[in-house]
Amino acid sequence: MNRLTLAVLQACPTQFDGPLFREIARAGSLDLTVYYLDTDQTGQCMDQELGFAPNWDIPVTSGYRQVRCPQGFWRRLGFLRRECFSGGKYDLVIVPGYGRLDLALLAFLLRSQRLGMRLDTVSIYPESAGKTRLKRAVLKLLFPRYSAFHPVGSLSEGFLRALGISEDRIFRFPYAADNAYLRRASEEFRQRRNELLQDQQIPPHHFVVLGVLKFVPRENPMELLRAFHIFHQQYPDSALILVGTGALEAEMRGYITAHGLSGAVRLVGYARYSELPKWYGISNVFVHPSVREPWGVSVNEAMACGLPVVASSLVGSSYDLIQDGVNGYQYPSGNAEALAECLAKIASRPDRGRQLGEGSAHIISSWDYAATLRSLESALHKIETESIPRTDFANHFLAARDAARRSQAH
Repeated sequence: MNRLTLAVLQACPTQFDGPLFREIARAGSLDLTVYYLDTDQTGQCMDQELGFAPNWDIPVTSGYRQVRCPQGFWRRLGFLRRECFSGGKYDLVIVPGYGRLDLALLAFLLRSQRLGMRLDTVSIYPESAGKTRLKRAVLKLLFPRYSAFHPVGSLSEGFLRALGISEDRIFRFPYAADNAYLRRASEEFRQRRNELLQDQQIPPHHFVVLGVLKFVPRENPMELLRAFHIFHQQYPDSALILVGTGALEAEMRGYITAHGLSGAVRLVGYARYSELPKWYGISNVFVHPSVREPWGVSVNEAMACGLPVVASSLVGSSYDLIQDGVNGYQYPSGNAEALAECLAKIASRPDRGRQLGEGSAHIISSWDYAATLRSLESALHKIETESIPRTDFANHFLAARDAARRSQAH
């Protein structure tokens, strides 16, 4: 029996999807090809907020079949038309959202290939009524072209249902971390916690709050600083470790100095991916204070490392991964006092953090690569027998154009 064939299109490699693709290829139930639209080199994946390419220092492009698309709009368009969107080459081609003009054009004009759409769109951010109406009108024209939809979580599912997408066309494709690797690596560092804290001049008995984030307005590190300042006044045997860099660093250092927090706050700089388990392993709680984050994979990572998690109400993953009082807390974004109270709840009892951390490990165990593979298999089996239109408007147009050119040449 032939394996079902799947193509996944995305802009460039990531530290969480690379290991997932490798696991899918290893499992062998699907014949997977990944197309990188912009680059297959991690060193070229520029982070516009930071101004440099992340250094993940883990293998993210090996162990699975991958293709790098030609660069340039028209060259890439022609390549994808031949390779992915014409002739039903794959049982399913999954595209990354609806924001790329090249993919939207191909999807609308070419009808002989079943398509899926992965998306992380959520409706928890302010948007003008006019923009909402326009977006919904465009998507209602585009969405019927897709056989399946692959939201990353429940908020994205709600967005799809609001647009009339039926449940039998929805198959989750969540952001997931390499839980086993993170759990194992963080535990190794946890065994050396006292030593590693001493390296940071933090007493081993201190309650350690961790933030892994970009120092940019969207990720809101100032709110975490303000909340820690409030918390630290009540719990002086505490420390804050901030892993990251960005444009707000000078402002953050100014706040630390002005409020006498130099002895309690550590800005340790940007960390490569292999270094993150160290910071998760030596901390007592992880905080994600972003004001705009459709998901937030660092929440997955912290939970895989057995940490309680606190996240703002504008972090999408908090609606799926955080159960208040079970593994952490969600707090109203913009309310530093509420965030400080969440930290106090965890620090107030010695056994509280351990219980919440166990809750995190339990919850995240079902958000793994195996669950994603099962969801993709379900999508492929569901749509395998569906009939699809065979009229490729773009192919007719291009054939007519080529015929006209030939006649002119003669």
